[in-house]
Amino acid sequence: MQKDLREAIKACLNTRTSVDSSASAVPERWVYSTCGYCATGCGMFIGVRDGKAVAVQGNPDYPVNKGHLCIKGLYEWKILHHPQRATTPMIRKDGVLVPATWEEALSLLVEKLQGNRQRSGPASIGFYHSGQLLLEEYYVLGKLAKGILGTPNIDASTRLCMAATVYGYIRSFGTDGPPGCYEDLDVADLVFIFGSNPAEMYPQLWRRIMVNRHKNGARLMVADPRATVPARVADLHLALRPGTNVPLLNALAHVLIKEGMVDHAYIAEHTTGYREFVQAVEKYPPEVAAALTGVPAEKIVEAARLFGRSPAVTTVFCQGVNQSVSAAETVTLINSLHLITGKIGKPGASPLSLTGQATTMSNRDVGGTAFLPGLRNPANPVHRQEVASVWGVDPGTIPAYTNDIMTMLEMIRRDELKFLWVMGTNPAVSLPDQAYTRKMLDKVFLVVQDIFYPMETAFYADIFLPAAQWGEKTGTYTNAERRVNVAYQAVKPPGQARADFDILVEVGRRLAGENLFPWRNTEEVFAEWKLLSRGRPNDMGGMTYRRLEKEGGLQWPCPAPGHPGTARLYAAGVFNTGGDFAQAYGPFNDSNGRARLWPVEYQPPPEIPDAEYPFWLNTGRVIEHFHTRTKTKRVPELHYAARDGFVEINPEDAKKLGITGGQKVRVVSRRGWIAVRAVIKDTVGPGQVFVPFHFGDLDPGEDHLKQAANHLTLGQVDPVSRQPMFKVAACRIEKVEEDH
Repeated sequence: MQKDLREAIKACLNTRTSVDSSASAVPERWVYSTCGYCATGCGMFIGVRDGKAVAVQGNPDYPVNKGHLCIKGLYEWKILHHPQRATTPMIRKDGVLVPATWEEALSLLVEKLQGNRQRSGPASIGFYHSGQLLLEEYYVLGKLAKGILGTPNIDASTRLCMAATVYGYIRSFGTDGPPGCYEDLDVADLVFIFGSNPAEMYPQLWRRIMVNRHKNGARLMVADPRATVPARVADLHLALRPGTNVPLLNALAHVLIKEGMVDHAYIAEHTTGYREFVQAVEKYPPEVAAALTGVPAEKIVEAARLFGRSPAVTTVFCQGVNQSVSAAETVTLINSLHLITGKIGKPGASPLSLTGQATTMSNRDVGGTAFLPGLRNPANPVHRQEVASVWGVDPGTIPAYTNDIMTMLEMIRRDELKFLWVMGTNPAVSLPDQAYTRKMLDKVFLVVQDIFYPMETAFYADIFLPAAQWGEKTGTYTNAERRVNVAYQAVKPPGQARADFDILVEVGRRLAGENLFPWRNTEEVFAEWKLLSRGRPNDMGGMTYRRLEKEGGLQWPCPAPGHPGTARLYAAGVFNTGGDFAQAYGPFNDSNGRARLWPVEYQPPPEIPDAEYPFWLNTGRVIEHFHTRTKTKRVPELHYAARDGFVEINPEDAKKLGITGGQKVRVVSRRGWIAVRAVIKDTVGPGQVFVPFHFGDLDPGEDHLKQAANHLTLGQVDPVSRQPMFKVAACRIEKVEEDH
């Protein structure tokens, strides 16, 4: 049955509309919106009747998806009126969460904020939030955390997704921001998919790649340990070992340089560091890389020639890069392949990161985490002053650095961080090394703000706040190609649930007064944000809500009302390096607008298989679900198609272990274990296993199962970006005797 449902789902990828089957549920109006799942950013309309969402329909005029929706977007309307929507604030009393009024909950929250700040300083307070909020909500949150409370402890679940890409782009180009656009996938001669599975995770982008291949003969090359759908249909699959991205990319660069497939004029005029880069990659001829990666030397040469001889190449990458070893440095190597061949800033040629969440780029734009609004550097006093002048705060309040969530957990362990406010994310499933993570969540005073109850992290909450979600509030989303679009409120939040904007503004007013939090709606916040975007790389000065709706979104920079937006960055070969753009990482001051080529040496994974834990563990996603399933497990069409976690095991290994398909097994690492069903297939190579990370431990009727993959994963992080290494760990497989 599950197989049939999965096939039905895949057959729906070109579907444009999903409607409640009830005859009385025909929409009476359609509301302009943007999908709230991944950062593809598909345009859609929400169908409403009698105040309820009853349908969604893809927007046929929207340039990203042209009316098509994937299976998650197709049923997105079903999450708006689910019976488990959180509707009432709660406070923990005598060990139990009990209903409370908003006044009681917010009064306690503000009391704890003020008390901890007075007793232990701003650094005793932490915020950990989402890639699912609105741009305007991130902006308000940044002002509250950095400008009013002055805490350096603010991070988001984007740390688990895109942090390595952010720092990789900064290191290469001077500031964050994907250089290319989705149109590049339509016109590239070669699409190089590195550590990503767009067929399941970004179906509308995969559709565009396949159309390009069918109509224009585009070639497809995939680097991935798993034989995913893209890998199986590719012209060339580089099945590298986990944790060996760096030697593979260095070897590709080695061949490009050795065989004269580089653009020396572009290198001389637009880059710096080429000599050091050449010296580094000289150590990685194909034969050396083959021994490290498991990819035959002749395939490495073939891949380099395919890259070098293709006039236009777009490299798309995601978590196979970002969640692995030397993640940020791997991003710089991908960038460097494009720089040394001059394949950047022109149609079909870009290193294009595929972002995981709907508004991850919005978060990065307005300084919701590590940086300040407008891609400003908090270590730069000029940047802090510019932000403080618009915010109306003392620039000395704004911290010159920020701490990531893994650092915050350590601060909790040391009794330094006393208060943690979690919004729109589920760290009790998503963070690595769950045994440790959950102890820290239980130890700290925890505020959880979310759209459903129960949910795993709420189990540890001292205060729970019910929030509004996609479809219930108005604001903007920035997708993975820098396209900003508006999504309008279609229905009211259920019960007493409030928009994150309203909650944050209310807390801000209680702490600092109405003058510092004067906004009546998100459109007024957007107008203030545009002041801080002026003259910055992500200038949105020419955007308005009405213009975004009329023109199908606009790509930043878009500095003036008549500006059409910018499809591709760096078309003139001028990069955001040096001077005002100097960042905390990398010697950019002498770069004078040139991109930086970084030499990178291979560092082995921190944990490798051995006799006790003989398998490589890889974690990832499936098409039916989104992140920790807070939303998608409440959609029957998705839940019943992929109800439980599983582990993919190669047939050779299954035979040796005496394991059959569907059998319950235990996957064990040095940090914990999970009990899931075995799926026997050659998607994974011998000695490797794959576990999807979506599944938690508190599914209705399944409380006895431990399925959260992050019981198994390492707590180590990439040293540059501080992004956890979910993709490399060692484990073993054990049979489980089942009761019948």
